[in-house]
Amino acid sequence: MDYILQLDKSIFYILNTKLTTYFLDFFMPFITTKTNFVEVIIFAWLMFFIAGKGRDKKVLVIVIFIALMSDFTTDVLKNIIHRTRPCNALPDVRILVGCTKSFSFPSGHATNLFAVAAYLSYNYRRYSPLFFFMAVIIAYSRIYVGVHYPLDIAGGALVGGIGALLAIEADKRFSPAVALWFNKKFREKT
Repeated sequence: MDYILQLDKSIFYILNTKLTTYFLDFFMPFITTKTNFVEVIIFAWLMFFIAGKGRDKKVLVIVIFIALMSDFTTDVLKNIIHRTRPCNALPDVRILVGCTKSFSFPSGHATNLFAVAAYLSYNYRRYSPLFFFMAVIIAYSRIYVGVHYPLDIAGGALVGGIGALLAIEADKRFSPAVALWFNKKFREKT
């Protein structure tokens, strides 16, 4: 285990201090900050919910549930594992955003992003590359800005993937009943 943690730390230093550019020094802090996208996400969600069909509305509601469950799971795991963030534990870290005292493993960003990307990919397969591209870039930004180790990101992706698989299974099992309710509640336009 010590070897894996040392390797994780070495890879972190390469990604955080060696593979850097001026453009990424501007871009990564921007995309890693959730508040930069809250209005856009809410607006897009509302537009899809209003204009979408019953299936789209169901997917959007489940996405919110997935994000909330991902946050809850991440918080529980962080408080069990207690891994200190690299920006609080290591010297010579390039810190490009605020460094909180919360724990590091797994990354909440990665958990949320990969859970939502996997679930949306299941429902909208042709956009799958876009969903996962966004998840990877934003998750990588967490290492670049100095607040997560690579294993934090990998752990978050794994937890998010498991969460998405559970949501997909639940969706398959309960989909007929949920679809019926959504169609009654939000009459589909045909």
